[in-house]
Amino acid sequence: MKTITFNIVGDLFLGRGIESIARENPSSLFDAKVLDLFTKSDFNILNLESPLTTADNNYKIEKTGPNLKASPETIGTLNVLKTNLVTLANNHIYDYGSRGLSDTLRLCQNHNIYTVGAGLTLDEAKKIFHKVLGTFSIAVVNIAENEWCNANEKRGGANPMNFVANMRSIAEAKKLADVIILIIHGGHELYNFPSPRMVENYRFFAEQGVSIIISHHSHFISGYEIYKNVPIFYGLGNFLFDSDLNSSGWSEGLLLNLQITDDTKKDITWKLIPFKQCRGNKKVDLLEGSEKADIEKKIEYINSIINDKEKLKEKFDHLVNHKKKEVLSILSTSYFLKYKYLRSAIRKLGLESFFLRRQQLKSILNHARCEAHRDITFEVLNNYLNSNGSQDL
Repeated sequence: MKTITFNIVGDLFLGRGIESIARENPSSLFDAKVLDLFTKSDFNILNLESPLTTADNNYKIEKTGPNLKASPETIGTLNVLKTNLVTLANNHIYDYGSRGLSDTLRLCQNHNIYTVGAGLTLDEAKKIFHKVLGTFSIAVVNIAENEWCNANEKRGGANPMNFVANMRSIAEAKKLADVIILIIHGGHELYNFPSPRMVENYRFFAEQGVSIIISHHSHFISGYEIYKNVPIFYGLGNFLFDSDLNSSGWSEGLLLNLQITDDTKKDITWKLIPFKQCRGNKKVDLLEGSEKADIEKKIEYINSIINDKEKLKEKFDHLVNHKKKEVLSILSTSYFLKYKYLRSAIRKLGLESFFLRRQQLKSILNHARCEAHRDITFEVLNNYLNSNGSQDL
């Protein structure tokens, strides 16, 4: 019985310290065993975490967080990996506006690499990828949680998480294909667990007829579960992403190797292959021996938490408590201070309470949690920021 093999990995960023290697000798970024996995696979899917463009700083969009890009000459890295499809629904693909995105779409097309999850209009961003492989067909739906790079009615970008639109896409995909793969860019950065909200949402997606669900964005690996016969992978971690962050979690990644039987049953089997990336070098190496066993034990532990509602909530509460000072700082009147180091000092010294106004925070809470209030708040803030700038946010 023949099977069709897929490799799916998480965040790939070809800029910073990786860029020169990706331009000049991309195969050296991967050990021979990694390259062998991609060469032997029938279909390879990677998340391209930035535009590949020569756009200068004039094209940068206004946002919080860094604006990422890499040289178009790094496209050779995708070719070395025999990449068939890149997912573009992520929080960096529109960092250099329509110029950066259009350069990326054109470059991929010229190298016979399919794209999904982003477009120069919202309708283009929503498009489903559909492909016949053997005697069956697959559909890939790619969405991203809502940040600065998502498409809207005024501009292009990443395909946004929107339950009504996403349900319609899944329904359309079911008409097109035998196997539906939902790939989501979302979750909490530098955190190994899904939030209770993510688990509820992803399980609901599974109930709608999706065949498999895969998530990335947190830069940390997470666990998985089988829900109503649907495998849900909550975090593949980074695939290749350079950073100065001093965290072992950043360098841990998972390659999801899928096998789908090319027959009427279309049974899905899979295995997770752990690797390390940018740990002491600019390279992806498969883990073996005790290092591999340690990651497998870590995943088993994460899985046990995912399957225990109370423990999952406890983990999330701990994250919330860890983020408390950061969030309150953003909402406090101390944020008018220009220098972030001064704001940081206020937090560390425990002086934030002097800048917090309870009545103001009550109003912010209500405008954030109430759907009707949130609708208006979003438009007011968006219109105000756009009226003081030169772009649609």
